[in-house]
Amino acid sequence: MTTRMTYPPDEPYTLIARRHHGEAGHTDEPVGFLTADGRIYFIRWNEGLPIGRVDTQGRVFRDTQYAERELGTFTPDGQVHSHGLFEGGALGWLDPDGTVVQAGLIFGEEEVGFVQGPQAAAAAAALLLIFLPDAQERQHAQDRG
Repeated sequence: MTTRMTYPPDEPYTLIARRHHGEAGHTDEPVGFLTADGRIYFIRWNEGLPIGRVDTQGRVFRDTQYAERELGTFTPDGQVHSHGLFEGGALGWLDPDGTVVQAGLIFGEEEVGFVQGPQAAAAAAALLLIFLPDAQERQHAQDRG
């Protein structure tokens, strides 16, 4: 069983950051990280909370209460595909500089984040398949009151 981890971890990791756009440009807010063993962590109060994993076949899994659910896939060059989120299909990609772009049939093309580290393609997939949908769900819940 994977437990909490101090952030930043002592072992090699790939940073996952969400991009916020403003009048003066953009800022990148660290939201998670990916460890060498493929575990995905959400950053909260300088701790990493395990929320999913990636495997060597390029699949992304989200932890659930009793098991895990496969959300989508990624290619080594950073193309990200969903298995049903937003009707499935292409969700976005990773630019060579670490910028994560969300694009697809129902999205305009938008820079939504930044990743940095040895597993950049996997981290980009985690951002698009886990972190952004979770943030959108939190925002919708907050808007509903």
